[in-house]
Amino acid sequence: MVFPKCLGSIIISFKANSYLFTKPYRSGGDPISRVSVPKAAMFILCGLVLALLVAVFLFVYNPLGLGPEPDTVLSSAFFATPAEDLSELELLVEGEEAFKEVLAAVDSAKSSIFVQTYIWKDDNIGMRMVNRLKAAADRDVKVTVSKDFLGTFFELGDMLKGKPSPVYTSAGLKGYDNIEVNTAVFADTDHSKYFVVDEHIVIFGGMNIADEYHTKWHDYMVMIRSERWAEAFMKKVLDGSAWPSPSPFVVTINDRHATEIRTALIEMIENAKEVIIVEHAYFSDDQVIGAVKRAAARGVKVDIILPKAPNQHIYANRVTINKLLDGPPTRVPRVFLYPRMSHAKVVLSDGAIAAVGSANLTPRSMVTSREVTVFAHGQSDDRFIRELRDQLKTDLAQSEPVVERFELSLTDRIMAVAAKYTW
Repeated sequence: MVFPKCLGSIIISFKANSYLFTKPYRSGGDPISRVSVPKAAMFILCGLVLALLVAVFLFVYNPLGLGPEPDTVLSSAFFATPAEDLSELELLVEGEEAFKEVLAAVDSAKSSIFVQTYIWKDDNIGMRMVNRLKAAADRDVKVTVSKDFLGTFFELGDMLKGKPSPVYTSAGLKGYDNIEVNTAVFADTDHSKYFVVDEHIVIFGGMNIADEYHTKWHDYMVMIRSERWAEAFMKKVLDGSAWPSPSPFVVTINDRHATEIRTALIEMIENAKEVIIVEHAYFSDDQVIGAVKRAAARGVKVDIILPKAPNQHIYANRVTINKLLDGPPTRVPRVFLYPRMSHAKVVLSDGAIAAVGSANLTPRSMVTSREVTVFAHGQSDDRFIRELRDQLKTDLAQSEPVVERFELSLTDRIMAVAAKYTW
């Protein structure tokens, strides 16, 4: 109801002002004709306010989505035959391991560095990254930084303390020689996070550049060491080119060309035969919820790991948990709560098919935000697959099972709907 009240207040205010300007008065006994400009101005300003509110809504929520969702993304051959070699794909678990690799790659860069992030804070890891990039630029390495403007919302607390994101300050990256910074206000929301160094190393996944991702939260990234696949990654993510086929893994994206990730995830779930493990921070997309419920109903063992106390989306997650547990106990997914904040976005099916990336299981991530997720079908003893499987087993062992549905108040449900379509 904020919008109607706001618009109504504007109208009332202008009616009052219009009265002052249009009421006849006498000066020296001569009547003055009514002035109609304020009334016209009132309608013009109300129209501008309405247009602004619509523009903000479209910018923030992008209800029309990005590109179309294809009918299929992952081929039947992808599910039928595991890759012979996934050695060029490495799993990075936790921020300390991931940022160690990122900083090492930046320090060794010889020609180019491309950084895309959603959030970049002026904190310890944020400024360490700034200083390493400046040092690279001083070596004549071309540095390009792209940061999502909408992600700045999550930096407001720091901004109020006088610590805006380094991409906006001269003490950070702004105006530094050999560093190009792109923070386009009206670009599509880009929730992806990746680093490409010398067109040879790619590191991508769920981690933004901030201390909570570095040392506090549980999360995953993926590293590709290959000139061929780094080039394919850049063409796919920046130009929307088709991913090469055949290939040992498939990088999928959401952009203006297509929103591939939800289709690929559902294909992965529908092709599962024995077991699915889903570990995600935020889970509220109805199509994915339906897919995992159908898998459990046909006898697949489905385990869902969600954070016990997420930084946001808690009531939306709880609504999802209630939906997942709605059914016969032997034919519904098992749900577990991870004891600390997990920002993970990973799925593993049948112990051999993996998905790791930046996309949350929310309507926003599935259709309206730019995202990147890799899908890999490997041998059960492949290092990438084995490490993900072992880590998910560890995460399950540390989590507590949800044994009953949550009692949710009307306020809780309203907050759940707001979170579902906001994040």
